[in-house]
Amino acid sequence: MPRQTASVARLSHHSASEIVTIEGAGRGELPRRRSGQALDRVRQLTELLAEIVHPDHAIDRLAYRKALEARASNTVRALASDLACYAAFCRTELGVSLPASESRVVAYLEHLEALGRKPATVSRRLASLATIHGLLGVTSPTLAPVVRDAMRGLRRRMGVRQRQAGALRFGPGIDAALALDGEDGAAEEGQGKRSHRNAFTLTALLAACDIDPSGLRDAALLSLGYDTGLRISELLRVEVVHLTPGETGDGAGVLFVPTSKTDQQGEGAHAWISADTMRRVAAWLEVAEIRSGPIFRRVAVRRAKAWAANRPVRMESLAPNARITRERMYGRPAVPAKVTYTVGDVALTPVAVRTILKRTALRAADLGLVDLYGSALDDAIARLSTHSLRVGLTQDLFANGEDAGPIAQALRWSSTATALRYGRELAPESNATARMLRNVRQ
Repeated sequence: MPRQTASVARLSHHSASEIVTIEGAGRGELPRRRSGQALDRVRQLTELLAEIVHPDHAIDRLAYRKALEARASNTVRALASDLACYAAFCRTELGVSLPASESRVVAYLEHLEALGRKPATVSRRLASLATIHGLLGVTSPTLAPVVRDAMRGLRRRMGVRQRQAGALRFGPGIDAALALDGEDGAAEEGQGKRSHRNAFTLTALLAACDIDPSGLRDAALLSLGYDTGLRISELLRVEVVHLTPGETGDGAGVLFVPTSKTDQQGEGAHAWISADTMRRVAAWLEVAEIRSGPIFRRVAVRRAKAWAANRPVRMESLAPNARITRERMYGRPAVPAKVTYTVGDVALTPVAVRTILKRTALRAADLGLVDLYGSALDDAIARLSTHSLRVGLTQDLFANGEDAGPIAQALRWSSTATALRYGRELAPESNATARMLRNVRQ
């Protein structure tokens, strides 16, 4: 049965006269969202490939569909998007679309540059073309020197700097832990608190989360995402069975990551979880009554307004032509406001997580937890993405003096290049030079 509570201590933003009902996982039906029929991207990609390939290289649709099904869903999504872009270009150009010639690929690069596509996007679309040619069993023209030179010229003209997701670093608290002992350390801690208030941090967002079911879920999601540095697809695949208490007895835990972007075969990896995160996750699982399956799920909120009591009306006071209703004759008792929280059965979507991040950040600004206003606030919120927690953890690890190798291993990267790129925008007051010279050159 659904649980009802009017506890002000548990749900502080509800009034004492409000009836709050929490329908745990599997105990209620969520309202259906309006959505079109889901597209089968693998089938769509296979059909598009069959449409633009030359008859001399006709494909076996079943074989190609099976080959595409072996790839990660995000990879298939990118291939479908990139091939659709190339097909649209080919419809305006005469000649064979696939396999492509070197001159056609160069013309395609010029087309993408004219559209204002960023070098990173163009590079991905070239990589997708190379993958498609590999499926066709022919040499990819993207490897030709003329194509490489064309791409090099595009990068030089447009620049290669990518807009990185805004980092959600831990914030106040980590400065004290990393600061030197003594008065200098105390000074650094104060400087850290002031600098962190000029940007969104994990600490600020956790403080902005409410203590209703949605807020408990959001806090658990943010906390676990930071501790483990999981990609959004990995974070949304976390299930109850993947969490285990640690062996140190300090309340920390361990998360088993069954698969990741760099582990498509499913060898698995493990990530450490802080005691604070374990408590937050446990609080969410308890209120949502989740015993198995995905941890982070949709929460639907239904609200009903309160109705004031109506007294019965005496018959002699009614006008001759007045309508007589049961409510007028017998009155109506007061009806308190009602709020019902219903927890779903399936995991959140990446779009939902992005909305949670931006909504919580805006609430943190409204509560005065950050010193951001006007255009600076808009820009900071715009930079937040589902990758912000991973970027923030990476920068905090660099600020703690960790090398790129151990960071790449902890965050499950196949190389150190991405870790170094994330650390490139580390705040100057936290980089290696600042750590070494702060107490030497005063």
